[in-house]
Amino acid sequence: MITVLSELGKQVAGRWVALLVLPGACYVITVTVAVLLGQRHALDPGVLTAWLDTVAVAPASGRFGTVLIAAAAFTAASAATGLAASAAAQLVERVWWASGEEPVLRALAASRRGRWERAEADVSAALEAFTASGGTPQTARALRAAIVRRDAICPEPASRPTWIGDRLYCVDERVHTTYHLDLTAAWPRLWLLVPDAARAELADARAGISASARLTGWGLMYLPLAALWWPAAVLGLGVLITARHRARLSVGVQADLVEATVDLYGRDLVVQLGIDCTGRLGREAGEAATTLLRKDRTDQSRFTG
Repeated sequence: MITVLSELGKQVAGRWVALLVLPGACYVITVTVAVLLGQRHALDPGVLTAWLDTVAVAPASGRFGTVLIAAAAFTAASAATGLAASAAAQLVERVWWASGEEPVLRALAASRRGRWERAEADVSAALEAFTASGGTPQTARALRAAIVRRDAICPEPASRPTWIGDRLYCVDERVHTTYHLDLTAAWPRLWLLVPDAARAELADARAGISASARLTGWGLMYLPLAALWWPAAVLGLGVLITARHRARLSVGVQADLVEATVDLYGRDLVVQLGIDCTGRLGREAGEAATTLLRKDRTDQSRFTG
């Protein structure tokens, strides 16, 4: 047991250092550079060299106690900024998953809905042109391009303020449309049925989303430093662009995995609930499972439309 606890402690410590201390150390160093250089000497390494020389020859720099206190303060500051970035990541995820009821987010959701509707109109026009021309290669390419542009916004009608929220919500809509199954109610039970390999894939995808949110949090923290040192804006924007790319990849993978999990194991869930389901999972069995899983007296009519 002591060996297990020791190994667990090493893993936790290593994860703590990787997630909080090292990125926090980079941030603290960037803050120091921003304060020392400022806007006037933003790209002048001579200022940093002069400061380091001053610190090196200072009498206190040769004292072990001073060095120890400085190292402890640096580590504490790095950990504190890491915790701040984690808090920012939680806020980022809340915005990603938001339904769009708040005034600002409602405007973003309306904007995305309008973009999707215009893209859908382009698809309809391209389809009409394809049909009228008898399916020429040119109209076929135009139709495919229109579909790609529409699906880049959302595979289903957009209703959320962010691409990430729409991409995950459309999985729920597709599952409901196909099986009449409430994914929110079914997922905890479905999670208990899937094999360990499937859980590991889903957990990795979810971890990728969390990592992208933390990276976004760091990017947002770098941007205010541009008021002191303009290169921080370039650094922050680069981090945010990378985080956006990683988040979309991770969310796309998770959405596909969740939908695949329902397709492969949804029938097993229905059977485990004691509902008769011969052959593939159908809407009648999915509706019965939804009624059983929700365990409330709310109107179930939305699951029969």
